Order: sequence, then C-alpha cells, then structure tokens
Amino acid sequence: MFRTLSALALAVLLAAPVLAQTADPAAHMAGLQAQLAPGKQVFTARQMALTPAEEADFWPVYDAHQSELAGLVQRRREAAAAYARLSTLDEDEIADLAEELAEIDLDEARLNEETYSRLSRLLPAAKALKYLQLERQVSTLLRYELAATAPLSN
Repeated sequence: MFRTLSALALAVLLAAPVLAQTADPAAHMAGLQAQLAPGKQVFTARQMALTPAEEADFWPVYDAHQSELAGLVQRRREAAAAYARLSTLDEDEIADLAEELAEIDLDEARLNEETYSRLSRLLPAAKALKYLQLERQVSTLLRYELAATAPLSN
C-alpha cells in the first residue's frame, strides 16, 4: 500500500513539471489537445512506446481503466453543469454538489491507485507511472476545459 501511495505521489510530482514545460500554460493545453485529436488511444500508444509483449498486458488494463474513467468523466461534466447553475441552487443542493465534487476526486484517485497496482505487476514501474502521468495530463485538460466554462461562485 505504501509503495502504491508513494508511486501516486510521485506521479503527481512528475505531472507538474510536464505541464510547466511551456511558459504559457494555455499553449501547453492547446498542444495537448492537438496531440489528443487522433484519439486518446493513439496518443497513449505513441507516448508509451510499449514492446509487443508489454502491449498484450497493457491494453486490457487500459480498457478497464477507460471504462471506469468514463463514468467519472460523466459525473464531472454533470457536476460542472450543476455548478454553472449555482445561483439557482439551494443550500442543500450546493452542499450535495460540493460532496459530489470531492467524491469524484477520491474515486479518480482510487482508480489511479488500482490501475497503477495492476500495471506495476505487468510492466516496468516507470512505464506504469508514465501511464498515470498521461492520464493526469488528460484529466487536467478536461478540468481546464470545464473551468473555462464554469463561473466562479460569489
């Protein structure tokens, strides 16, 4: 468990410098979006540079991760839509929204932990970590896009 949590902490630390590689974060996000244009699976395959043997182990884990992640992304989009209607929500609805946003983050962290645990048994640890770093960048892009459309609360 400690090893997994340490790896997740390392993934967070590694993601920050990657996102800061350009002086303009908006330009970096646009570049990442362009790299994702052919599709996330194509982007991932290019970035991971897996051997054929590693691919056989990696893609089933990737597919399971994406399946779970799709539900989280949908929940995040629904929460963002609710957040856009913040001025029309009552106190209980606002509290529920805050709780949902926290739960989405926790569920995503759990999913990443489970995925790293599975991948680290199948691939070199550096490649398992690289996959989490890629997922974190894509998640950051989604959050960036949602933040651009969500108003700040008063």
